[in-house]
Amino acid sequence: MLISLVCVNYVQTLVAIREVTKKIIRKPDATPINPLDYDRFLVLSLGTGSNMSEQKYNAKAVSKWGILTWLVNSGSTPIIDCFSEASIDMVDYHNVVVFSALQSEDNYLRIQVS
Repeated sequence: MLISLVCVNYVQTLVAIREVTKKIIRKPDATPINPLDYDRFLVLSLGTGSNMSEQKYNAKAVSKWGILTWLVNSGSTPIIDCFSEASIDMVDYHNVVVFSALQSEDNYLRIQVS
C-alpha cells in the first residue's frame, strides 16, 4: 500500500504527513503500515509562487540598517519577510532530513517556482 500526498504549500505538507501518521497510529489494525515506513509515503510538495521579497534586499545595504529600518522599509517589513522565508526553508529541510533518515529520500520532492 502506497500513500500518495500532493500538497500545495509547505504547511500542508507537514500537516498532511502528521495527520496520516496519526491515523496509522490510532488504527493499527485498519492499515498494515508502520508509521515510520516512509518508503510507503510518496510526497510531492508544490510551491505556490515566488516570495514577493525575494532578492529585494542586498547584504551591503542591510548591514547598515538600524532596528527601525528592519521593522519598516519602503512599505515592507524586512524582518517579517526574513522569518517567513526561513520558515518555508526549515519545513522543507525538516522533511528532507526525516525522509533521508528513514531511507526514503526518493519519496519526497519539493518543487518551488522562483
